[in-house]
Amino acid sequence: MNSFRLPKKEAMFRLNRKGITSTIGYLFLLLTILFLPDLIGTIIRLDSSLTEVSRGLYLAQVFVFYPLLIIFLIIVGVSVFAGGALLLRKALGRKLTYQQLWKMTAYASTIPLILTVVLKNISVPDSISALLYFTIFSFLMYRMIMIYPKASRKRS
Repeated sequence: MNSFRLPKKEAMFRLNRKGITSTIGYLFLLLTILFLPDLIGTIIRLDSSLTEVSRGLYLAQVFVFYPLLIIFLIIVGVSVFAGGALLLRKALGRKLTYQQLWKMTAYASTIPLILTVVLKNISVPDSISALLYFTIFSFLMYRMIMIYPKASRKRS
């Protein structure tokens, strides 16, 4: 619920107290729920002309490798976006660590991801959906980074 309340200060600080494992679990659960209709549709459209061995391998890919791919894409995607947030933090001169930015990035992706999946299901072009995702995500990250105090300058 705190992900929907971002960029409010209280929600952001509560989410930053969560561990990295909880954050990854949250993202995995969110993406599983969001892509479950596609997964079910893929299984339903399974070609009936496949042999039992082919069907078994296909289902193994869907139930074993697909979740592993989701976890990999979560970690890589959030890490890349957190790297971008690190550059934004540096430009804004705020006191934040990469770990904090990583968690903030993960939770700030909630609303844009849900919106992207909804737009995909109503046949909105991917370019518009991606532009909307990056716009909302960038706005949320900017607002959340601005809440943190400025980094103190080191005296020479």
